[in-house]
Amino acid sequence: MMRLRYILGGAIWAAALAVAVSGGPARAAAPELLEAFQRPDSVPFPATNPYSPEKAALGERLFFDARLSGANDRSCASCHRPDAGFEDGLPTGKAIDGSALGRRVPTIVNGAWQARFFWDGRAASLEAQALGPIQNPREMDQDLTDLVAELRADDDLVAAFAEAFPDSEPALTAETIATALATYERTVISGLAPFDRWAAGDADAVGAAAKRGFDLFTGKAGCVSCHSGWDFTDGAFHDIGLAGDDRGRGEILDMPEVDHAFKTPTLRDLPKRGPFMHDGSLPTLAAVVDHYVDGTPKPAERPTLSPDLPDITLTPAERADLVAFLESLDADAPPPPFRAETLEPATATLSVPEVSQRDKTFAPGAVKVAVGQPLRILNDDTRDHNVRVDDPRHTANSGFQEPGETVELAFPEPGTYHAFCGIHPRMELVVEVVDEP
Repeated sequence: MMRLRYILGGAIWAAALAVAVSGGPARAAAPELLEAFQRPDSVPFPATNPYSPEKAALGERLFFDARLSGANDRSCASCHRPDAGFEDGLPTGKAIDGSALGRRVPTIVNGAWQARFFWDGRAASLEAQALGPIQNPREMDQDLTDLVAELRADDDLVAAFAEAFPDSEPALTAETIATALATYERTVISGLAPFDRWAAGDADAVGAAAKRGFDLFTGKAGCVSCHSGWDFTDGAFHDIGLAGDDRGRGEILDMPEVDHAFKTPTLRDLPKRGPFMHDGSLPTLAAVVDHYVDGTPKPAERPTLSPDLPDITLTPAERADLVAFLESLDADAPPPPFRAETLEPATATLSVPEVSQRDKTFAPGAVKVAVGQPLRILNDDTRDHNVRVDDPRHTANSGFQEPGETVELAFPEPGTYHAFCGIHPRMELVVEVVDEP
């Protein structure tokens, strides 16, 4: 199916379609538009792993501990370097034998706001992600049983685990290693950037070129279709037309319709994080902009290309303005002190037989149904979606769901279930299943 749909998604973005003349004075951005990109005042932590300073400190200690690798010669920080935006500065990661891995090292910055991890989204949490590279024979090649035994020989570290996990016995396990690492990683937040000061009301914090670039970003260039919110990512998976045979999300979901789709990265601290893309194929921000304007394949050449990918034409001056805006996202000051917020599960208060999918959300986001009662989910969007349930009590997968299509879910036993879109994982639906409707 050939698709050339250009989606802007929401009234806020529609208000930004008037574009300033590149090279001229920048027009004032609408306050409600800037508000959509302002930093949150708290960091979300899951109810299953709430924040504690002891866990965060332990996780940071482990992150820099080379004993997490089988040869005791590399730590998490060896590839996720703080001075390189928690990446490694290489086009693709380097295996323990020195050979190149298939993909670029992804940043861990602002992972607290993400729903799926790795470029293909195969990990559903930071806790699950943390143990992946440790066990991978090409990355850290560490056996978890051996790791636990080695760390338990360190009395000081054992005491730190006991302090961080006072209710666990034993306190030092593979699970608590992952839990501590994930807690620390959620505290790794991008610093304050010139853009943040501008969004907060300082009109002089960025120059005219960056302001014009923001106008293009949220308007004519359509970047905001995928790079939305304060972290400049929708957390979804898109085929943006890069060459190569890597199936990405399509392999994980076993859905050829989303082959070559990879996770939208945050745009925070970009100048520290080159080269760019999942394969490290674009060396500069200017090359990234050029790819979206001139890149191949074009939409008519590969049917899996994201419908959020616009067909645009930009002048050299406009391209330079976009780069100036992206550079304004580079932090020049530490992040403000954060407040930890524990995310409690949503509570279903509505008993409805049908849920709508639109603008990358389920509406309503929490419903109540009876055991065996069909729950219809309508794709009322211009995007393709997918509905999945991964639960020990019940699994479901709708496959590729095109606009206008309806799928049905039914649950065999009472309880709370979580459905999500495999293509846009920030779309989550809480389903409370009861014996009686």
